[in-house]
Amino acid sequence: MLTLFFNGIIHSMDARHPSPGVVLVGTDGRIAWIGDMDALPTVESARQIKRIDLAGRTLIPGFNDAHVHIWKLGLLLTVQVDARKAAAPDIASIVARFREKAAGAQPGTWLTGRGYNEVELPEGRHLTRHDLDAASASHPIALTRTCGHMIVCNSLALKLANITAETPDPPGGRIVRDERGEPTGLLQETAMGLLAGFITEPDDQTMGRAIREANYHQLRLGITSATDPLLTPAHLRVYRQLEADGDLAVRVHGLPIRRPDGGTETLPLPERYVSDTLRIDGVKFFADGGLSGATAAISQPYKVTGTQGVLRFETEELLDLMWEAHDAGFRIATHAIGDAALDQVIGIYEELYRRKPGPRYRIEHLGLPSAGHLARCAAMNVIAVPQTVFLPALGTTFRRYLPDDYFPRCYPIRSLLDAGLTVALSSDAPVVPDDNPLLGFKAALDRRDGSGDPIAPEQAITPYEALYAYTMGGAIASGDQDNRGSIRPGKWADLVVLSGDPLTTPPDDLLNIQVEQTYVGGELVYG
Repeated sequence: MLTLFFNGIIHSMDARHPSPGVVLVGTDGRIAWIGDMDALPTVESARQIKRIDLAGRTLIPGFNDAHVHIWKLGLLLTVQVDARKAAAPDIASIVARFREKAAGAQPGTWLTGRGYNEVELPEGRHLTRHDLDAASASHPIALTRTCGHMIVCNSLALKLANITAETPDPPGGRIVRDERGEPTGLLQETAMGLLAGFITEPDDQTMGRAIREANYHQLRLGITSATDPLLTPAHLRVYRQLEADGDLAVRVHGLPIRRPDGGTETLPLPERYVSDTLRIDGVKFFADGGLSGATAAISQPYKVTGTQGVLRFETEELLDLMWEAHDAGFRIATHAIGDAALDQVIGIYEELYRRKPGPRYRIEHLGLPSAGHLARCAAMNVIAVPQTVFLPALGTTFRRYLPDDYFPRCYPIRSLLDAGLTVALSSDAPVVPDDNPLLGFKAALDRRDGSGDPIAPEQAITPYEALYAYTMGGAIASGDQDNRGSIRPGKWADLVVLSGDPLTTPPDDLLNIQVEQTYVGGELVYG
């Protein structure tokens, strides 16, 4: 049966027909026609059309979260200890949540969690192994910081992983030590990989459940497409099985990782795979750490720590790894935040293109670029995948660590667009506690941190630019712009009905807009 959406505000994100009066969805789940009601094509019988009266509400393409760790979000929603501020506002409550988890688990079972931010804790510090020892001495514990670039573990976990005062820091990582040289339990960047071979990984059933729960969560937010940017062969196996079973509720673009944290083994290039719900045709690299934890690689020292972050690779090694993928025709996405990391990655991209033409590449985050960086990126047609939602979620943390000189170019979306880059906005959840696209949309307009203070307000963009970046921008970044991202004949009918119009609603009122319905392939999946 055909489906007709009418009597509302429609933002197609297609410049040829930006505000059609009606949208007709075909029986194949794709957009059949858009235009004005009085020009609607004749069908054999009105009974062949299901009519959806928008009643003044707003219809937009489904949101595309262009960088979100779906499986990590799913584990946090299902089996991990939630250490985010809303659930555990201080160290005592984090310890209590782990203690409760330990009470229901056999001794020796790994307990994992995620979400703390030392800047927002009243204690103003990272947890240590001694804190987590108070939760359990008979269960190894690994707690990931909100940024995903640090893990703190208890004494049993350190013992199982053979991490002692004599263990050297791995390249691109750091074992944090106390004044006596003993590990505090905090492992940064590639040092997290020292635990990787010891933590019990979720089985396929648990991982599949986590991905499904994360997808259902996304549908409630109007997210119909997403890029999951850190996949191992085990994750790929689960995704392929979910896709085969028809259990992928959101269209997923997956980016397999080439070099896991702390490892020396390079994972093989993935098998290319493209279907209506799963796309695997690119790979992911990490160049540096996270900005909120002061491990992104910058060219001057951070406040408080006095360090300059971490470059994960020597340039020649990273070039060799990327060349293998480039030469094989894979698209490349690289995490690079600090200006020092951007120097490295942009230079490598330029060398790859000099050697051989290739597809458009992405830079994930692109947090602290200079004007020169942006000009070089524009010359290569690089796609930027930043996160404005970091401003309300992590902005106060940025203020603690980031040198003042960097603030004018902190996630500078206006400058990215003015330089001619394609921008795909995203959440990076569960790095942030709230992956609602409307929060990131709002932050793109008002640029306020969690205290309401602006960060580089001159980098604000328009509502239309923000909506485009959350729809078509993500489609372009995934290489699937011919199938999604706008309401245009021939594309999938991935649609969202909103209670209000984000293009005319004042920024302070945007979070009052509700997702009332979500459609994937013309089928109602939420609402």
